[in-house]
Amino acid sequence: MKAFILCGGRGERLRPLTDSMPKPMVKVGGKPILEYQLDLLRKHGIEDAVLLVGWHGEAIERYFGDGSRLGMHIEYSYEDPDNRLGTAGPIKAARDKVDGTFIVMNGDIISNANIAGIVSFHVGMGCWGTINMINMPSPYGIIDLDGSRIVQFREKPVLPYKMNAGLYVLEPEVVDFMPDVGSIETDVFPKLAALGKLCGYDSTGIYWSDVGTHKDLEKVNKDIIAGKFKL
Repeated sequence: MKAFILCGGRGERLRPLTDSMPKPMVKVGGKPILEYQLDLLRKHGIEDAVLLVGWHGEAIERYFGDGSRLGMHIEYSYEDPDNRLGTAGPIKAARDKVDGTFIVMNGDIISNANIAGIVSFHVGMGCWGTINMINMPSPYGIIDLDGSRIVQFREKPVLPYKMNAGLYVLEPEVVDFMPDVGSIETDVFPKLAALGKLCGYDSTGIYWSDVGTHKDLEKVNKDIIAGKFKL
């Protein structure tokens, strides 16, 4: 099974770190975000990866090469960083590398998701696509009311709503739904859901963080040092 990792973004919110490097190459805990993702894939027996690169993609290829250093086989598919293809377009452009059920990952996520479990669930459900989900954490403190009277305050609790955790298991048929330029989240998944072919796997309780801002970067660094994140 192959994993396709979306690595082409400019990472505007992490500037100036990303002025001359792609966001997945920003280091947390002493190594690039992308290396944690590849380590996670290898832990779950996934040894083939296609890195969908754009902005300073040569830096990624220079660092990871053919993947042999990590015990993996890595291929690359480039997009023009000045003509971004969204999150669906790069996969569509690399469709010749799709040879069966495949994984898609956002390149700015630090997680210890149970990939083997997600794949097993996906196969058992017979879906064309499975989205890894977690319960959404509130970005703000919450006030509980009894009528108009405040009962208590809860600081950024986990909410009873699922959110997309940026990891998917897909069948080759899904590539046919992908536009040349567009979003897998808004252009593809709603169509699969309408056909009853989209499933969700609940991974609530795993470690999960995107690394989109300097605040996120600081938090993940602290979590790694404190041992809160482990593969």
